[in-house]
Amino acid sequence: MNEFPVEEIIVAGGYLGIFGLMIVNGFVSFPSSQILYIVAGFFISRGFFNFYGVAFVGALGNTIGNIILYEIARRKGLTAITRLKIFPEREVKKVQMAFAKRGAWFLFIGKLLPAIKVFVPIPAGIARMNRFLYTIIVGISSYLWALIFLALGFFFGKSADFLSRYTVILAIIAVAVVVIFYRYMNSKEVEREMDAHT
Repeated sequence: MNEFPVEEIIVAGGYLGIFGLMIVNGFVSFPSSQILYIVAGFFISRGFFNFYGVAFVGALGNTIGNIILYEIARRKGLTAITRLKIFPEREVKKVQMAFAKRGAWFLFIGKLLPAIKVFVPIPAGIARMNRFLYTIIVGISSYLWALIFLALGFFFGKSADFLSRYTVILAIIAVAVVVIFYRYMNSKEVEREMDAHT
């Protein structure tokens, strides 16, 4: 199903394994939180875990990973982010502008979009968003994300047919989100603002 041993870690590590995997996911977006939660949801349906317990530890781990990324952006700034090669410098500046316009809404909605959720802590950190507010928003959105995909795993299981169909659907959604996001990022309005700040 997946080259990375997500299922084995969940079985062997239980809640602690899920917690650790989601810390890593919150920082580098690997392993896939969608697949992890779907697999965990399947095990919940078999009585191995508590639904809300997994959602809590998963969201907590993801929030911690996002805080790590936020703190790097907050303390080290644009230089450290460009070294990570997540976004080219010009693209990071565009994301900063989007965050400056939308603020908390950009953070909350972005955390629920598969294509960009891993990146949204970066502009929040660079903008030095209030740590408490940042943590609350990320925590809530991470918990909602966990509930959605745990429910998918609980009701539909981890069958190859379901996962293959889900992967195709997710890929289509991700591509659509990326196209919309980058069309906005490269819009004339943003370009004019970029030129005004250079």
